[in-house]
Amino acid sequence: MFLISKRILSSVVLNIFFITFPFYAHSQYKLEKTEEFTINSLYPIEILDYYPKTRLYLGYLRTPDGLKVCLVNHEGKIIVQKVLVGEGPNQISTASNSMAFSKEGEIWVQSPTEIVLFDQKLDIKARTKYQPGTNVQIYGRMEYFEYYYSQNTSSSLIFSTIPSGTSRYLDGRNFITSHLIEFLDLKRGKLFELASVSERNNFERLDKSIGSIYFPIYKIDKSNNKLFLTTSLDDEITIYDLNSHKLELRLKIQHGEFKLLNSERISLSSLPSYKGRISLSSRNHNIFLLDGGKIVLDYIREIPFGIYQKKIAENPTYHHFQDPNYHRLIVFDGTKQVSGDIELPVNGKLMTALRGNRLLFQIVDPEVEEDFIRYATYEVVKK
Repeated sequence: MFLISKRILSSVVLNIFFITFPFYAHSQYKLEKTEEFTINSLYPIEILDYYPKTRLYLGYLRTPDGLKVCLVNHEGKIIVQKVLVGEGPNQISTASNSMAFSKEGEIWVQSPTEIVLFDQKLDIKARTKYQPGTNVQIYGRMEYFEYYYSQNTSSSLIFSTIPSGTSRYLDGRNFITSHLIEFLDLKRGKLFELASVSERNNFERLDKSIGSIYFPIYKIDKSNNKLFLTTSLDDEITIYDLNSHKLELRLKIQHGEFKLLNSERISLSSLPSYKGRISLSSRNHNIFLLDGGKIVLDYIREIPFGIYQKKIAENPTYHHFQDPNYHRLIVFDGTKQVSGDIELPVNGKLMTALRGNRLLFQIVDPEVEEDFIRYATYEVVKK
């Protein structure tokens, strides 16, 4: 009787464990290096997209002349690079917020009020003005341009006016009554919104004080017109059908460490900070889509106050948001979480997803000065 009771007890304990920590009931994943290359550049190139037909990377670099957009081939050779913001005939007069390859391999570049199509020589082919509901401008960086085609026809372009990782609540408005995503149907010239903040799982715990640090993190699967969405301070990924605008699925996130999400009230006062100005907290950072419906979440762990003090004493420009040591990846199979926290490669900054369940990393060792920048691809595989 005692042995039977022990078995029953063990079974109950295991079931409770798997329900509480569902990702441990599945195969763990790891990153396995598959390839590496270098780009001859003094400045790191932030790669946002890849066009497999011509094996070209699309990225940008920060230079004294401003942000330069560039195309790089699979061997690491820079094919073309240009500053796109300016007053010239092949330039955009305002900040470039985002960019991505078009379906045909040309380049979409989005400013706050204009959508511009460039060819692979970075000459303008077409440009269209638009009026967003919220004017968002970002400086010193660019994001991936999120778009899709209604009815899968290239003449029906629909795109987000708010880049992923960007807050639209910097003006002090009450974000709790708002939506996370604003889309523009270019053909019809109409705006529409999706994903109400009130739909979030932790909505009732959100305080209006966090508006400036509360923003959408998302990716669009253009092959199926699906939106994969979380926020900077969230414990779920929601999946929307962009044809019907319906919420299809909620994926619970079990972070390895995200103390703020355990708070009764998620507010600025509950965030750990340095001198009340610099956040030391965790936050969700990016979403990447892999083959077969797999999803990868990149999130940032909290940095202890003492460690941050030591870091900025050594480097006054340090912030743990840019430190790969504080980034972690979590894998989902499209319906549930299937991994715990996965560490990034040493000195590896995640750039973009590639076919074959691969992720591209920029590898920059802060202790070594080189006249080239290293990149490496890693496949997400089961252990």
